[in-house]
Amino acid sequence: MTDRVNVAVIVASRDRPEMVERCLASLRAALRPGDELVLVDSASADPLAYSNVAASHSAHLVRLDVPGVNRARNAGWRSTSADLVLFTDDDVEVALDWADAFVEAFAHDPRAGFLTGRLDSPEGQDGTVATTEGTEEKVLTSGTRGVLGHGASMAVRREVLDQIGGWDDALGAGGRFRSAPELDVFDRVFAAGWHGRYVPASLAEHHQWRTDNEVAKLHFRYAMGAGARMAKLQRTDRQRLRMAVREYWWDWGVHDVWLNLKARYKRGTVVALLRLVGFGAGYLEARTTPVVGGHFQPRR
Repeated sequence: MTDRVNVAVIVASRDRPEMVERCLASLRAALRPGDELVLVDSASADPLAYSNVAASHSAHLVRLDVPGVNRARNAGWRSTSADLVLFTDDDVEVALDWADAFVEAFAHDPRAGFLTGRLDSPEGQDGTVATTEGTEEKVLTSGTRGVLGHGASMAVRREVLDQIGGWDDALGAGGRFRSAPELDVFDRVFAAGWHGRYVPASLAEHHQWRTDNEVAKLHFRYAMGAGARMAKLQRTDRQRLRMAVREYWWDWGVHDVWLNLKARYKRGTVVALLRLVGFGAGYLEARTTPVVGGHFQPRR
């Protein structure tokens, strides 16, 4: 693809300047003249380090005083003017054609509101935190089961972000409900009448840097966000709710506990039980949290 529309890429990061350095280097190689690269410093302890990293890669820096990945993503895309907004995380490296593949997919499908890319693990690393398998492109609808993609490699039309009001600040790292930010975006994009696409040609690698104990805690946070998502869907989309209950509470919870107990896999059992506790905690707290316009609101 020789000519294409310009894009904006948003990277939110907090207290990981060395990691985001690697991410920005890969993005700068994948972007073209006229593309916007935005680094959002989500209330890091060392803002000078982020200022230096942004400057070294000609990225526009947005500094926030209150942390939260969704708050940072919202500040990032709202600081740009591009019609196509791409998102990735600071622990990701993108391939050279990562952005081009997203742009081409949008051009071929005008009713695709969002796209997700293939997310692999570098050779020799455990890919349990974030991977998206499959080499076949597919349309994603409100009835699609399984993993639809990750916020670590996705793209959304600006008009769609405007239509749904962007990301929900209460979800994701640093938010009240810790996780499930992209799942909530997918839900609301479907409800707004758009579909998505999985674009395996848009390839990136997610680096696993957490310890085993940190991964276990992450699973609890994932489940807490999923529980909050279910509480929101209970009020906004009962069809998606039924699917979420099956996939999370049963497949990723009760059934997984049983399989790990049967295999006498102690660690797997503990992690699965943590997820069940997380589901319940997120759901119980979120069920009494007001939802306005598809977004959680502070309690009065």
